Amino acid sequence: MSIDADRIIAIRTDKIVYRNGNTVLKVFDPSYSTADIFNEALNQARIEETGFPVPKIMDILKLDGKWAIRREYAEGSTLDRLLQEKPGDQERYLDLFTDVQRDIFALKAKQLNRQKYKLAQHISRAPIPEETRERLLEALFSLPDGGATLHGDFIPSNLVLLPQGGYCVLDWTHVTEGNEHEDVARTYLQLLRRFDEGLAERYLSLYLGKTGARRADVFAWMASAAVTLLVLCRPSERGFYLGKLNQYMP
Repeated sequence: MSIDADRIIAIRTDKIVYRNGNTVLKVFDPSYSTADIFNEALNQARIEETGFPVPKIMDILKLDGKWAIRREYAEGSTLDRLLQEKPGDQERYLDLFTDVQRDIFALKAKQLNRQKYKLAQHISRAPIPEETRERLLEALFSLPDGGATLHGDFIPSNLVLLPQGGYCVLDWTHVTEGNEHEDVARTYLQLLRRFDEGLAERYLSLYLGKTGARRADVFAWMASAAVTLLVLCRPSERGFYLGKLNQYMP
């Protein structure tokens, strides 16, 4: 079966996302792990089973010799777009953003990967000196565990507001179970890079105010979040996340 797509939505290092009518095709590079592709679809199915609003997985198939995941297309506006187009409404959108993230934390999804296992994998793959790697691993396993469901890439472009009301959340590639403060740290750093310090700080203040968490609780995870993003980011973003890793090294 060949790729018949209306348009490209996103291009990543190892995947291309197409819109194909009322569906989306995420087509993976041949070098991408087949097990990871099927695990991604399984993770999203586990979230779907909770009743949380996510686009339904429709198929896993091969297109032009490449594995692909087909899911429903979510018609609407991403929060990323709305934050840029309607700056006067940013507080309202950030308020919704933090509420949705907290709703994800409260989900009771089954058999998700453990957070620290995945973080340790990222640390082992990071382009950093061995001494730095050892310090990060030691710091990681000294931090508290948790039982929250963590999206792993909760950014405004993954939250779609639907025209009929409501929302859905995209891209569950990195979902795990663990301590929610690392997920917040990861979101904070991505907002810092995508927008500015003011918006990132307003997000964090809203989260802390709603949960009673301390700033120190989140910043204890900042180095783990930074090294993970260093591994997962585009090449053009590596300098930013390496700088943040150096800033927050334990």
